[in-house]
Amino acid sequence: MSSLLPANAGCAQSPKRRIVIVGAGISGLSAAVALRSAGMDVVVVEARDRVGGRIHTSALWPGLPMDLGASWIHGTKGNPVTALAQQAGATTVPTSYDSTLLHIDPALQALGVKDRGTEAAEALIERAMAWAEKQNRDVSVQTALDSIASHASLDAIRRAELDFHVSATYEQEYSGGSHQLSAWSMEQGEEFDGEDALFPGGYGQIVTHLAKGVDIRLNHIVKSVTTRPAGVTLAFADGSKMEADHVLVTIPLGVLKAGNVVFDPPLSAPKQRAIGKLGMGLLNKHWLRFDRVLWPKDYDWHEFLSAHKGEWSEWVSLAKVDDTPVLMVFSVADHAEKVEQLNDREILASIMGTARKMFGSDVPDPVATQFTRWRSDPYARGSYSFYATGSGPADRKALASSEGGRLHFAGEAQSSLYLGTVHGALLSGREAALRIARTAGRHRVS
Repeated sequence: MSSLLPANAGCAQSPKRRIVIVGAGISGLSAAVALRSAGMDVVVVEARDRVGGRIHTSALWPGLPMDLGASWIHGTKGNPVTALAQQAGATTVPTSYDSTLLHIDPALQALGVKDRGTEAAEALIERAMAWAEKQNRDVSVQTALDSIASHASLDAIRRAELDFHVSATYEQEYSGGSHQLSAWSMEQGEEFDGEDALFPGGYGQIVTHLAKGVDIRLNHIVKSVTTRPAGVTLAFADGSKMEADHVLVTIPLGVLKAGNVVFDPPLSAPKQRAIGKLGMGLLNKHWLRFDRVLWPKDYDWHEFLSAHKGEWSEWVSLAKVDDTPVLMVFSVADHAEKVEQLNDREILASIMGTARKMFGSDVPDPVATQFTRWRSDPYARGSYSFYATGSGPADRKALASSEGGRLHFAGEAQSSLYLGTVHGALLSGREAALRIARTAGRHRVS
């Protein structure tokens, strides 16, 4: 692979600088590849017993790899993940939001609900966002909506349609609840053009490709990071330590919020404020494998409109391409927080109650399931970041800034252009690698 950094970014004639990267997710691995290409001595330490972080392809079902974390390339044109997929020889399959079948709860059908009510919902949201822009401080999306049309002022049909639109369009996208999402900053960021695409062989193919040749130390749980003029010391849960010229921290925002890693000296006030202000959302995936396809297979997406906001409203089918009898349903934001507290049996019962309203009362239970619980994961503490009320792009930039010239940060939460995405994390890692390579010549462990 050709160098991702300028030829003079490092110091090829001087002794190699040791760079330690905390986290073997896509951000950490992309930084490692770039720094190695610049001639740096790179070690990646990872708390888990696997690489990938929030990219996790399960091999539990033979011949059916399931992505429990990231699943899609969002916008394939010009996306760096597309290029990596080609390098890795990974097949991709496009999916389309236009390929969607709407299912309406029979109780709402009895009230006269016939469609999503998109036009009316969008009109209310447009008015709400216009109201929010005129306020002297940021408010949540829900506060803005309530100022225009409170739940109490809407009939059951309009409430259900508005809740469905807010959940499908905003909560499913950003992983935060409407009462948490910033009305001012929610839609900040950019997107790549092109279709979205899944990996039939799993997103893990990208991770495996990046990890080739990289010195990765698994089961290394970082407890503290001490930065001094002479270098940086990492202390691990087993009592061992590691010295470095520079350290790149790529742990998720949720772990930073939890304070599981102690920084000495403490992180700067702007960075601590950013950690506190940005939101760490929750989106869980619930994979269901059946013995045969029991639903209309000519659609990528199935949606369920009910009176219960966000409750099993978005489903993905794998049957369209090759009759794979697998469905995946999301839980997100407030619904996901509740569902994650249930056991698998309770979750399945809830899911299948909705599935039988969508696909028929005689649909049997699946033959196998795989459910995620990202909030409970000690090395994630959530799924991905979002703009919570009162936060904005400046907070992501503060989160990405270096500390003391030797301590650096990267990840999806640090990307102010492509927030909450794999490609955002990847590009953030490459950008951090460039910053490190430019400064490493001035700093070496003595």
